[in-house]
Formats: sequence, structure tokens, C-alpha cells
Amino acid sequence: MHSRTRRNSYFSLVLSGPRLFTPGYLSYYHLRPGLDFQFDTMRQSMDKYEGRTEEDIFISELLGEAREILQKVGSPTPPRILLEGIIKELQALGPEDAREEDRSEEEIWSQIRGRIVRAAYATRPYCIRCGTCCASGSPTLVDKDIELFFKGVLTPERVETLRKGDMAYSNITEDAAPLEDEAVKIKEKPNTKTCVFLDEKERACLIYEFRPVQCRRQECWNPDNSQGIEDLPKLTRRPLLEPTGVLWEIIQRHEERCSHDELRRVIARLAGTKGQTVDQVLDMLRFDEHVREFAAEHFKLTPDSFDFLFGRPIRQTIHIYGLAVKDQPDGTFLLTTTDEEMRSAKTRDHQSL
Repeated sequence: MHSRTRRNSYFSLVLSGPRLFTPGYLSYYHLRPGLDFQFDTMRQSMDKYEGRTEEDIFISELLGEAREILQKVGSPTPPRILLEGIIKELQALGPEDAREEDRSEEEIWSQIRGRIVRAAYATRPYCIRCGTCCASGSPTLVDKDIELFFKGVLTPERVETLRKGDMAYSNITEDAAPLEDEAVKIKEKPNTKTCVFLDEKERACLIYEFRPVQCRRQECWNPDNSQGIEDLPKLTRRPLLEPTGVLWEIIQRHEERCSHDELRRVIARLAGTKGQTVDQVLDMLRFDEHVREFAAEHFKLTPDSFDFLFGRPIRQTIHIYGLAVKDQPDGTFLLTTTDEEMRSAKTRDHQSL
């Protein structure tokens, strides 16, 4: 875990939602310590402000904000009760003197809203199967999850391998970085961070009774209890695929030829020779594609299982090195450099842990 405090990613849905109260609309200094809030006597109508003081309007807006957050969290707690329980903490976040305040209104509001969110999640200390976690990234499997394969809950078509060196985004640390070790995770739906086992219409997990360890340990309503998940021993391909014999030998050979370490070395030589060693990169791309075709033909495997067996294709991950692969009409492909805009867009497409 990083030493500096981070806003937990599972709050993103709430924190990024529409605001009933926005910076600049009213003064945050109504949260100054010592102010007596009379929540139970406040009218909560948001459209009739005539005859009300600015402090009254501020409290109504705060109540409305709490109500919206509680709805998203799935808590039945009345907003007045929620705010009364944390009002002293909210007042502590408000400045006593505007002249001495060095935070922007946006920063102050983010802190206030974040505290309300934490309090809202604390009112429901159990999983209500709302789907928030499921839509924030699929789980990474740990060694104990191997039983899910033996039970038939998970299959090669439903999981993928993140190889050493792949870029991955952590929902806990909110960082994207190259993986130091291999990991296996459940796939996500195309162009989203949503787990393939989430029924989005019903907001229900299709394997809830047999969900992986990370899903059981992760508590979106209490992020502090989720610490330590990333330290659990990760599941890798070896215990699942080593018994396959010849197929496992092919996978190992592919890893030797197409690892990120090897790809970095080849690309470094490409830069050092001003493009004269481009054939080495193309050979690696061809081998990566050939081994998948070979597996399909000789082992009768479906393409949906290849991301688990061999990891994501190099042509999909090479953009992190500033390169792109373009298919040609004659069936060959061309290696080019990505422009900055394309590279920025693609580097946002990390897999999550």
C-alpha cells in the first residue's frame, strides 16, 4: 500500500456523481466549528428558497447530497441521522477563517463528500449485492481459487492471464504499473471494467455462491478491511496447465520467445539500430500469432481460451512501447509508431487487478 492517502476507487461511482451542491454556490464556511445545525427543523425542499437564510439553504443542500449518496450506497439510513453522526467531523473539515485557508473550494468539498461517503458505507456492513465492485474490475484469482476450476465454475474461456510485465491497474492503490509476477483473473466485458459474471440487468453475480476469494474479502463499504488482498498468493497457470504435458511445454516456449523482458530487449535494439532490426520484432509478432493458430489446430482449443493460455496478444500490448501493428491487404502486417494521442488513449486501457 502507498503511504499517502488515496480516495478508494470503490467510492468513484458516488464521488463522481451529479452534485446537488457545487463549489461556489454557497460558502463552505457555514461548516465552521461551533455552528449549531438544526437538521430536524429544516425544510428539505430543494426548489423553494424564499425567506430562507443562506445557512438554511446550505444545510438543505448538504442533506440532499447525503440523501443522494445513501441511495447510491443502498442504505436505508435517513440523511439527517447520517449527518448528525458525523457533523463534528464535517465541521472540522471546514475552515475557521477564509484568510488562513489554503485549500480550494473543490478540495474542501471533496473532503466533505468523501467523509459522507465513508459514513454512508458504514451504515451497511455487509454485501447487498449492488454490483458496484463487479463493475469496477473483475477479481484476480488467488491460489485457493483453483478449486473453482475443479468444480467447473471457472473455465479457460472465462479467465485470462496477465503476464509478467503487462500493465495492470489496481483498484486498491489506484495505480497502473507493470506486473512483477504473473496473475490470472476473470475476464471483463469488452471495453469496460465489468466482470463477465455480472448480470447487469439484474445487478446480480452469476456465481455469487462460488465467487472467488477476492470478491469475498473485498468490502466496498469498508475499504480498510480490504487491505491485504493484494498480498494473497496469486494463482498462476502452472498448477492448472503443467499436467497437460505437451501443451504446457508450448506455453513455456511461447513465454521464452514472447516475454515482455525479451520484447523490451528487441525494441531497445530496434531503437539502437535505427529500425534495421525491425524483423526481430516482426518475428516475435508472427510467433505469437502462430502459436495460437497451432494450439487451435492441434489441441482443438477455442480462441476464447487463448488469453488464458498465452496471455493477451503482443499486437494488443505493444502500444505501451509506443508501437502499433497495422494489418496489410496481403495478409501481412506493418509495424509503426503510435502518435501521442493514440498512445495516451491506449495506455488508459489497462487490465485491472
